Amino acid sequence: MIGLAAVSEEAHVRLGAINLIRSSRESVKIAQAAEAAGFWGLGMGDTVPKLYQDTYVTAAACFAATEHLKIGPTVTNTVTRHWSVLGATARTFGELYPGRFFAGLATGDGACHSVGLTPSTWAKLEADVANIRGWAPQDMEVHIAASGPRGAEAAGRVATDLILGTGLDVAALRTLSARARAARTAAGITTPLRVWAFVTTFIAPDKATADAARITQRGRSVGTARFSFSSTFEDKGVPEAWQPILRERLARYDFSNHGVGAGNTNGHLFDDHPDIQEYLVNRFQLLGTAEECEARLRQVAQDAGLDGCWCTLAAMTPDEDAYRRVRTTGEALQSLAGFEPARGSRNGCA
Repeated sequence: MIGLAAVSEEAHVRLGAINLIRSSRESVKIAQAAEAAGFWGLGMGDTVPKLYQDTYVTAAACFAATEHLKIGPTVTNTVTRHWSVLGATARTFGELYPGRFFAGLATGDGACHSVGLTPSTWAKLEADVANIRGWAPQDMEVHIAASGPRGAEAAGRVATDLILGTGLDVAALRTLSARARAARTAAGITTPLRVWAFVTTFIAPDKATADAARITQRGRSVGTARFSFSSTFEDKGVPEAWQPILRERLARYDFSNHGVGAGNTNGHLFDDHPDIQEYLVNRFQLLGTAEECEARLRQVAQDAGLDGCWCTLAAMTPDEDAYRRVRTTGEALQSLAGFEPARGSRNGCA
């Protein structure tokens, strides 16, 4: 059995902010904003290398500029980042910033497809995680992102945390969480598994701005749907009549626009099916005023039994103040979290 770091029981929901690294300098400011706003951690997107800056160089700069924020890839893979390289990275950050680095992993999606590589399998990822643990600090958290039963079960066997990319559908969250925990029990692991939702988050100042965002952010919803639905519709609660349409349209997904907000051509894949388009936005986006978003996430967390939520913070325009966006989101959701600040110093020294 693979040894897992101890997972503590917590009575509140962790909140993490996910940053797509368009600028390393801006990412440092976002990390500082996330820490000031009380987020538990900052996830650094490791996807489509030609569109973004390097994840780990940027993470190092963010560690140096913050005091206790947890930082790690959300998520990376062992195809474009070999397990031995990830192990060495984890060991290095463990020495410099003890207890602050976590590893977010999946089989690989946009990061692989966008450069012509084939994603890993769940069986290989499980083996790779075991190899990484042989090199990494023993207390390092491993967050595995999955959207279906096989991935959930794999996470149950090897992860400390499961990130479910099925949007805010309570039935899917509960069903896949149960699968993961059953697999964990069958593997003889007694430490509890934390379960996170993953959702694109846009806190709007008013209803008109929220309505406009529902249009500009359609591409992000389609991108998450492609990740969630590409392998199977099993345990995901998708209306059966829509499944053939979703399968056919998502097969046309353009990875050159993966992770792009406004201007993302994937947002037009369902223009002739507005009911499906609206369904995807509602399922994969936490979008509305501060009061609406806080109330919805609180209800989903309660009904699905969530331990955390990773929020990709969407921008309306490329020149929007990212620092302010992080702060606004933290303020809106802070009452939900009862945040758990990490302990430690900036340089990892007592």
